Amino acid sequence: MSTVETPEEIAVKADFRTNIWAVFQELYDSKWDQGASPAALESMTDDVQLGGMPPSVSGLCLDGLHSADSFAARFKAAHDPAAVQRFWARAKLPGWDALEAQFKKGPPPFLRPGWTSPLLGKKVDLRWLDSGQFEHVKGSMDGWRDARLLVIELWASWCRPCLAVFRDLSKLAQTRRDIKVITFNSEGIFTNTPVDVAAVKAFVARRDDMNYPIYIDTHRVAVNAIFQPGQNLSIPLAFIISPKDGIVRWIGNPEEMAAPLEAALRAV
Repeated sequence: MSTVETPEEIAVKADFRTNIWAVFQELYDSKWDQGASPAALESMTDDVQLGGMPPSVSGLCLDGLHSADSFAARFKAAHDPAAVQRFWARAKLPGWDALEAQFKKGPPPFLRPGWTSPLLGKKVDLRWLDSGQFEHVKGSMDGWRDARLLVIELWASWCRPCLAVFRDLSKLAQTRRDIKVITFNSEGIFTNTPVDVAAVKAFVARRDDMNYPIYIDTHRVAVNAIFQPGQNLSIPLAFIISPKDGIVRWIGNPEEMAAPLEAALRAV
């Protein structure tokens, strides 16, 4: 399969995101029975079979559509079955039953509106940083206690969004001497699989945009000390902490860190 999306695939993806995925992000748990009919959704399996693939229509909100049949007809008329099949394969979507179950279960708590990490605004014990249980890659965490702010970031080489923040972290580490940046690689952060230390070191050596302290969390010390307790189970993930009092000032994607950093600097 080509790595380039065709205009037809892009149209299928946009339709899926707008009329299926976006609709069902709010219809989980008790809201499922209020806003959608699983029986009606199941009837779609007979109406929408495109190229032998699972139904591209994985759900519908009955308040926004007249019927399953009309939606299926619209979707089939709007898209080439081959384009739907390519989109489904490229997006690695599961079968219909699994996708419907996922929608019904809903997103994890940290992705739901109004959720905040239990660590936010709380004091955390940072002595684990001095445990010496990490595999050193480059840079040093020396001086973190004396910094105005400490940024701890967790990442993995297979994580594409993680790659997008390398240069921003480098700029921060090199231009803001009052902010200490320390990053921890955890390749098996979600699977608890062992880390190939040599592979991670080779990965970093090939990069020219990772100019800050990097350690490998071989014993899951960082994961257990701050990632799991924070319950914001996604990467890349950064914690802004004031070392003097150990207060967690902000948690989130490093791409969104600029304004929280300035706010935290004003607060310390």
